[in-house]
Amino acid sequence: MFELSPKNLKKILLIITYAIVLCLALLNLDVVFKVFSYLFNLLKPFLYGFCLAFILNIPLSKFEGMIKNRKLKKKAKQKESKNIPEKKNTKLRVLGIIVSLLIFIGIICLTMFLVIPEIINTFNIFKENIPAAFAKCQEWLADMMSNYPDIFEKIRSYTPDWQAIDTDITNVIKNAAAGIIGGSIRFIIGLFSGVFNFFMGLVFAIYMLMQKETLVRQLKKLVNACVSESKASKLLYIGKITNNTFKKFFGGQFVEAVLLGTLCFIGMQIFRMPYALTISVLIGVTALIPVFGAFFGTAIGAILILAVNPMQALWFVVFIIVLQQIDGNLIYPKIVGDSVGLPGIWVMLAVLLGGNSLGIIGMLVAVPIASVIYKLIQEKVNKNKSIEQMKVE
Repeated sequence: MFELSPKNLKKILLIITYAIVLCLALLNLDVVFKVFSYLFNLLKPFLYGFCLAFILNIPLSKFEGMIKNRKLKKKAKQKESKNIPEKKNTKLRVLGIIVSLLIFIGIICLTMFLVIPEIINTFNIFKENIPAAFAKCQEWLADMMSNYPDIFEKIRSYTPDWQAIDTDITNVIKNAAAGIIGGSIRFIIGLFSGVFNFFMGLVFAIYMLMQKETLVRQLKKLVNACVSESKASKLLYIGKITNNTFKKFFGGQFVEAVLLGTLCFIGMQIFRMPYALTISVLIGVTALIPVFGAFFGTAIGAILILAVNPMQALWFVVFIIVLQQIDGNLIYPKIVGDSVGLPGIWVMLAVLLGGNSLGIIGMLVAVPIASVIYKLIQEKVNKNKSIEQMKVE
């Protein structure tokens, strides 16, 4: 029989309060979204800092691990105990953060200075050489269709009105100019805001990396103080799984992207394709996005090569498809697949949902998040199955 004890009254009040708040939120969704948007913009520097700290911590941990192992080997050679008390080495931490930042900034700069100028140059080449390229393609198609007289004559006789095309492009640019000018002020404000948020996030990330052991210890104390021991243990376990999954995923994804870019460069050099270094860097960077990333790089690379040689652009697409098969069946499962532990169909679904929700960032974080959820559900199901089997026995 249900008793109106103080504990039960407290639960009833919490349920009623939760129901009222939920109803009010559903009836005022526009207000809720505005509040969340305001809070997100307010916390944006800290969110940037947390993401940067997490990414930079991967090479930082590797760097500190290498130095620590070297010290352990040196101590072992001197016949001293390996049980060395851990001391916080501030100089080593600062050096590790600098190395991690240089790697991160170097990758961004390398991508920008190699890829963006070539894309701009390619569009200029297209603009200047479209008539000649069209004539070359027309001649190539005519040779291919020489056995079909009707199609051959239509291809040879077709002449596009380049003046009309140029006029149409100019009109499109003029119509878009008003919108561009009107949005220029908003763009400048957004740019300054983005730069400010990034640098504030960078400062916050450096602080987090310098004090990461203290912050983790304080977080554990806070969790233990706010919830019961069993719930605290569960939350800390979920946090540990999440941290390990994200770390292994991004580390594996980076190694896989470097290997894919290197193989692409070697293959393009063997087949003497243009823009080998630029396209290989682009393929490697876009390969950080699971499943669909390399296709974006392939599309841009094919456009770059198309301006030089249409047939080589076709062979480049074939080469990337073959390389993707090798990567998908041999490299990715060994480097990333084992660390994620997520079936292929769920990886694709996670990338699609993440991309539709949060764009490129969503595509990057969706797979490890889905992997954590999948692992927790799998553990829950296996645990329930074991309990049922024990009852049957």
